[in-house]
Amino acid sequence: MKKFTRDTKFSKFKMENISVQEKTENRLIDAINTGAEGRLIIYKPPKGAVDADLVVEVRGGYKTKPYNFKVICFSGRKEQNFVKDFSQESFKTDKNLFLIFAYFDTVAQKLDDNVWLVPSIDFADTAEVIKQDDGENLLRFNSSKFSKFLMNKADVADFLMEGFKTKGKFVFKNKGGEEKRELNLENLKEFIAEARRNTYASSSTGVDNPRLLESVQMEFQKRDFFYRDIYFLGDKKFIGQEIVYQNSKPVWGMGYIGDVISKLEEKFLKEALLELSSKCRFGGTFEHIKREYKYQDKGQGNIEDFSGEEKIFVENKQIYRLSYNGGLLSK
Repeated sequence: MKKFTRDTKFSKFKMENISVQEKTENRLIDAINTGAEGRLIIYKPPKGAVDADLVVEVRGGYKTKPYNFKVICFSGRKEQNFVKDFSQESFKTDKNLFLIFAYFDTVAQKLDDNVWLVPSIDFADTAEVIKQDDGENLLRFNSSKFSKFLMNKADVADFLMEGFKTKGKFVFKNKGGEEKRELNLENLKEFIAEARRNTYASSSTGVDNPRLLESVQMEFQKRDFFYRDIYFLGDKKFIGQEIVYQNSKPVWGMGYIGDVISKLEEKFLKEALLELSSKCRFGGTFEHIKREYKYQDKGQGNIEDFSGEEKIFVENKQIYRLSYNGGLLSK
């Protein structure tokens, strides 16, 4: 018997030359096949056969029309708010056509656990219309606006099977997190701390088109939580607010106003905010000291209802103060 050996160098070369788009499609096929447990057939159609990247059929279900998928892949920084524009004029809708938005981690070489599965008809109805100077209109996918359609990739197969059984009567409740959930305060606090670490404290750049004129707007999303920080910067003061949404519903907020300081002093402030991200600006008293610099946060309350002040001292002389207050928007 002839024994076949694997050329590992050649295999590695082939894997490295597969595009991120193709890797994403392959991982989606694996996820749906695993969840389907033999009930579904998913494959890449021949080029030109249909305007789709993936096709899903019921095994043995010759009376059911297949579902077609356009796969939109995001890569790069996961913490950014994912945005994709489509030409409104050329965008086609069909009850059996879906858009599936997914994030592929190019470092870990893996597909994120959560994807956005959006029926094309719902997308056309939900997407923001962006008017261009040349008269063309764009339909915008903004991940913060589509949390209703967010689901774990392991649940996609069951979701599609239910659609086949009900002849397309899809129910996104309990799939994309549309239902009202009890807010876990510990998870909320961890998310806010992570969002702060990945936005202002890490010197992240703001979004290109902030909602408010002349403002700086920073955003961070993870699972069903979405964070937005908007502030205005003057010559002497800055003023702003943080808002956290869960499934597109605002659940927590904080307002603040503080002193403008030099770049060197601001660098120390960001260092302190990174170091104390899970503690500061939630109520309580904390300090961070480095050489002649001292950061101090004196607050009261907890994440549900809090207020306080943070200050920076250089050789015991106060050079910065910020006042803040915030809490849950509903019990």
